[in-house]
Amino acid sequence: MGHAPTRVRWLRTGLGLGLVALLALSLPASEPSRSMETRLGLLLQGESFHFPEWALQAWAEKILLAVAQPQAFLDDETQRRTVRRYLRRLAEAREAAATLEREMSAPNPPDPGAIAALRRQWEEAYGQAQALRPLAEVIFSEQLGLILAQEGLTLLGQPIPPVHIRLTAMPNLMVLSPRERIALITSFALRADLTADEMDRLERQVDGRLNVSSLVVPLGGLAFYPAMIMEATGLLELTEIIAHEWTHHWLFMGPLGWFYNRPEARTINETVADLAGKALGCAWLARFYPEDLPPPPADAVPAPAPSDRPAFDFGRELAKTRTEVERLLARGEVRQAELYMEARRRVFVAHGYALRKLNQAFFAFYGAYAAEEGAAGVEDPIGPRVRRLWAQSPSLRAFLFRMLFITDLAGLRRALGEPVQ
Repeated sequence: MGHAPTRVRWLRTGLGLGLVALLALSLPASEPSRSMETRLGLLLQGESFHFPEWALQAWAEKILLAVAQPQAFLDDETQRRTVRRYLRRLAEAREAAATLEREMSAPNPPDPGAIAALRRQWEEAYGQAQALRPLAEVIFSEQLGLILAQEGLTLLGQPIPPVHIRLTAMPNLMVLSPRERIALITSFALRADLTADEMDRLERQVDGRLNVSSLVVPLGGLAFYPAMIMEATGLLELTEIIAHEWTHHWLFMGPLGWFYNRPEARTINETVADLAGKALGCAWLARFYPEDLPPPPADAVPAPAPSDRPAFDFGRELAKTRTEVERLLARGEVRQAELYMEARRRVFVAHGYALRKLNQAFFAFYGAYAAEEGAAGVEDPIGPRVRRLWAQSPSLRAFLFRMLFITDLAGLRRALGEPVQ
């Protein structure tokens, strides 16, 4: 890939910085939310993730890379080998960290020499991965840019907005819902290295002081700018996450992005990003990493008889659980709903699904991701309609431009020619 003209490189960087400013200006909190965030900040002092520091470091690096253009000196095959080398080193570091954790938690006292050797192994592998990370990031960004051009989502040959990512240890996110209903009140970014017991301690503290339902959730990506992308080691997962977060940036150019904090708009936005992310990720692998492309689905086979169906379907059972929880909450039976969710959580765990907590905040957060059945509930009115519009669209570009101006269920109904109630 040749050098981009200097003017285009600086235009791309300038557009990126402009998007950061617009994102910051467009997200004013409501008064109740602002008050809740203030109280959360006081409760969670010392546990927060410092976005300004992270952003300054990320943008300083991006500006240097925009000038140096190191990927321009590598042919396509060398770029692919660089990406795979980065992912291998990251996988080695993760394995060393997992082994170290197992050694530290063993019933017998750990051998200091073995622990020191594992720590050196982790430091070496992670250090090598971090040395390759900036180059891997610009390679990923250019590759996705080419896929976006292929889909007609560029202006003057450049993706709008430009693709900027940072592969990073992701912050955790504490999400809050009222106890008496399922609704996302606010969220608060927490440091990346929280352990499960620390998450539980913080949730208990917040629940007790604010009388809410809280949950600390790990993030795979965050549509900050540059996009924050988890340090995944699989290309299928990684490409989908990067494309998902870019779609959020693209949607910010219209009402669906501007009104993200509205519950219905948020669910539509996340569902669109899920569908687009999967489609772009598949096209990305097909062009650059075809050996990592999942095999096509097997030919359709007759549906099994009811007696042959799996005994436990996670998505269906989760949707049924949410429906019952909403019924109990609507009757004012908050404590009964919470006891029911804990009982259901244990059923999920018994079937191999390691849910650390199942509460109102869980459904408020995960219910927005309606590209597949599950947490949005059996009666989810939004996910199926977005998927129908996706199936009706002649191209990804057509789908995105159509969805850009739909911000609520009424808009979905109008787009599908349904009566608006």
